[in-house]
Order: sequence, then C-alpha cells, then structure tokens
Amino acid sequence: MWRISVSSCWGRKLIKLVAIIVGLFVVALSYLSYKSWLYEKWIPIENTAKSTLTDFTNQAIHALNNTASNFQTHHSAGGSVGLPVAAAFGFMPGFVFGLRRG
Repeated sequence: MWRISVSSCWGRKLIKLVAIIVGLFVVALSYLSYKSWLYEKWIPIENTAKSTLTDFTNQAIHALNNTASNFQTHHSAGGSVGLPVAAAFGFMPGFVFGLRRG
C-alpha cells in the first residue's frame, strides 16, 4: 500500500504544480472572456475569493489563539524548559534554514 506523505521535495513540486494549474485556468478564463466567448462575472468571483480567504485566516487565527491559551493555562505542557526557549533553539533556526534553502 502506498503511503501518501508530503516530503519537502515532493511538497514543493506539488505546490508548484497546483499553482501552475490554477494560473493556467485563470489565464484561460481571462482569454475566453477577452475574446467574448465566455462572459465571466469577475466581481462575484473576487468577492467569493476574498470571503474564503478571510474565513480561512480567521479560522487559523482562532486555532492559534486556542493553542496559545491552552499553553498559558497548562504551562506544564510546554515542558520544563518552556515554549519560548524551545522555539528559540529548535524552531527558529530550522525556519530560517528552510527560508534560505528555498
């Protein structure tokens, strides 16, 4: 049985492929609209995209706030070292290394 996981190499390739496909779809819609072969109502599409991104952002912020409040109320969950120290020595160097590596 195949195990589906997103490793760093395949994850990047998958994200690039999805971005290319979505971009080509938008270019094709724009071209068909320009040639008047297809009438596209761009304002409702833009409003739907904005509301979807706003909802996604609000849910992400809500999840982060819940996680932060759980760490504040249950401070032993972070370990004896504490979350800021662990983040400074573990997460941040890896994050910077990942940004530099691309």
